[in-house]
Amino acid sequence: MKNKIPLYHKVYDYLLKKIEKEFNPGDLLPTQSEIAKETETSLITVKRAIKELEAMGYVESKAGKGTTVKKPQIVDSHVGVSSWTDSIIGQGKVPSTAWTKIEKRAPSHKVSAALGLKARQKTIYVERLRLIDSRPICLMYNEMPTHLVPGFNKEIKLEESIYTYLEENYGLIGVSADEEVYAREATAYEINILKLKSPIVLVIERTSYLQDDTPYEASCIIAAADSYVYRSRQINKTVDSEILRNLLTE
Repeated sequence: MKNKIPLYHKVYDYLLKKIEKEFNPGDLLPTQSEIAKETETSLITVKRAIKELEAMGYVESKAGKGTTVKKPQIVDSHVGVSSWTDSIIGQGKVPSTAWTKIEKRAPSHKVSAALGLKARQKTIYVERLRLIDSRPICLMYNEMPTHLVPGFNKEIKLEESIYTYLEENYGLIGVSADEEVYAREATAYEINILKLKSPIVLVIERTSYLQDDTPYEASCIIAAADSYVYRSRQINKTVDSEILRNLLTE
């Protein structure tokens, strides 16, 4: 616990790892005093870390009863620009794809604007049902301008990470991305495909850019809002380059 990040965040990360590996929903965390002793920090630091965990939906604290784990089913965690597949594998889970649909099409106005396309320019549209440990988790959509991915068609056997495929076959490497996360009511199609128990879905939209700021891919993930947590770490680009490299490789 010696990295140059806020002390409460070190305790947050420490507790989150224990929650993900050692606890089940309904379990009680150790007392704040015990956590402070384990982490060699103060009660004030522990209280702030637990408050952050509670805000993220991992735990619930009640006076006189302690802190109870509310472990979400899926945590999609990112540092910098990274793929869904890498995030899930990093948690020790097994991602897979139930089915894939690939077609050439005229994009929506929203996607066309995001990718900076001119009138009549088309995209390669990829829709997949993603699984974790053989369980349906999210619908995933990716669109790329056709002129950037010549030969990309429905005959292609797509690997789990589309970003890896684009890099290896077309030399397209994303260095930055804009994201928008929001919740909305699920459509009948989403309820049926994802077998949703709640009518609300979490939507994560991303536009990815190449080194020269050219937008090359627009994506969308749709998952159950009551069991999917999207988490990202924001990094100050003005910090020392060595510190920045350490943060990105944690």
